[in-house]
Amino acid sequence: MTKENFIEDLKQKESKDIFLDYLQGNNVWYFSDFLKMKNPSSAYDNFKRFVSQSLDVNFNNISIVGSGKVGFSMNPEKDFREFCVEHENPKKVSDIDLIIVSSKFFHKFWEAYLELFNEKVNFGYPFVSSSIFRKFVSIKNPKPIHPFFKEWIGKIDKFNKDYQTLFGIKHEINYRIYESWEAVELYHLKGIQELKEKFITT
Repeated sequence: MTKENFIEDLKQKESKDIFLDYLQGNNVWYFSDFLKMKNPSSAYDNFKRFVSQSLDVNFNNISIVGSGKVGFSMNPEKDFREFCVEHENPKKVSDIDLIIVSSKFFHKFWEAYLELFNEKVNFGYPFVSSSIFRKFVSIKNPKPIHPFFKEWIGKIDKFNKDYQTLFGIKHEINYRIYESWEAVELYHLKGIQELKEKFITT
């Protein structure tokens, strides 16, 4: 799973096949290449089981994506940038992107943001509305400005401490909660198609 192989696959394969080959399955670069675990697939399953129990999410609705999954970014704006392990500027160190598919949590966040909007609370409306329109919410360091946010922070605080100890994960986790797997697929297929247009057809 290298950048060179990926670029070749962009030329040869359909977007759906690339999505299935690179973003589904148990091969996770962070576990195999960075942490160098003896049995990375088993470690990934154990990690997903831990997430499932900690956050009350179905095991099959959890997945690592992005540069933590394949070793480089598949964001069309990042030009296949490799996972940044450490940097003098902490803001440039890569995060691990974890997707959680949960209609329940998605709608709870949606309802919370709607209440905040109606109460005219400043929460970064343009960014939030753009993602909710595409049926996901990105959660990173949420502020305790709504009862549900406080509940989520309570879940995440303990989880964040425990995953570092149990699995040796040294990087922050970014949570993205999707309403459905269809929304996950639509988001990533769009990104793959943009990569094809940017790097293959130009």
